[in-house]
Amino acid sequence: MKLRMGLQARFLASMSLLLVVVLVLLGLVLQRQQAMRQESEELSRAAIHELIDAHLHARARTLAQQLATRLARPLQEGDTEAIAALLREQRQDGLVRYLQVADAHGRVVQEAGRADEGPFRVIEPPAGAPPVAEVVVRQDEDVLEAIAPVRRDGRRIGQVRVGLALEVAHRFEEQNLQRLRERADELARRQNAWVALLLGLLLAVVLGMAWYVQRVLVRPIRDLAASARRIEAGDYNVQVRASARNDELGELERAFNRMSESVARHDRDVRQIAYTDPLTGLTNRLAFREDLEQRLEQLHGSGRQLALLFADIDDFKRVNDTLGHEAGDEALLQFATRIREA
Repeated sequence: MKLRMGLQARFLASMSLLLVVVLVLLGLVLQRQQAMRQESEELSRAAIHELIDAHLHARARTLAQQLATRLARPLQEGDTEAIAALLREQRQDGLVRYLQVADAHGRVVQEAGRADEGPFRVIEPPAGAPPVAEVVVRQDEDVLEAIAPVRRDGRRIGQVRVGLALEVAHRFEEQNLQRLRERADELARRQNAWVALLLGLLLAVVLGMAWYVQRVLVRPIRDLAASARRIEAGDYNVQVRASARNDELGELERAFNRMSESVARHDRDVRQIAYTDPLTGLTNRLAFREDLEQRLEQLHGSGRQLALLFADIDDFKRVNDTLGHEAGDEALLQFATRIREA
């Protein structure tokens, strides 16, 4: 059996195809957006890392230079208490992991680390490396170290080493990245909400259009088809729902009603001609036989009986032969009138 696709089914199929295309395009857009978000996150991570790394280098260099300047007098005078006080002051900075002050011969005069970490490890200089003459910045896996010479009256009297904890910088970097992710997630949720709203509106529009097509186009056409089948089955007294529409479908409904009336009128005329004697207006022999057969079928098996009266006009041919056919027709009309009255 061949599956028949109606107008509404075709419309829904085309709208469904349109929705699928929209969803596919939307999926591609969201996929590309996710890829762009990942790329943006990587770029942001690299940019934040570069900014923090530059800030750490500048901070370590500046802190080492400031300490070298402030430690010049206490180191020359051998004032260990003043040196310890300066180091304790700098330990309050959570970014500083260790501080170390050495004299001109490389002997450690004073050192301090973070109280919550216990013993610390400084970055060992390369073997045979001369004492630094300018500020030097070095880095390993977890420490960024700056070494600055301590001078007094133009003479080098020692050096100061400042170690900054990279894990603190890494935590700060991750915190900033987490804020960026949260902001991006919030924007993504807003965008997804708008996308869901647009999809809902699109679905509502499709359903509304389907209902409109069903009401304005499909249902009137189905009514016309049902009426046409009734006419085909022999029921000519068919009228479709009266419509005040001014479009093509309204014209089709009104034309169908006119056609139905015309067919019914022609059917009555044909039946009049087929089952009525044109002279007397009585039913003719064909109508009599059909009526008799119908009555016999109704009486079959019911135990009821049927009486048939046959009336004949004797010597009617003599009337036509002597008085003419017009007189014979007049006689037939009088007989028909008396039969009707009886």
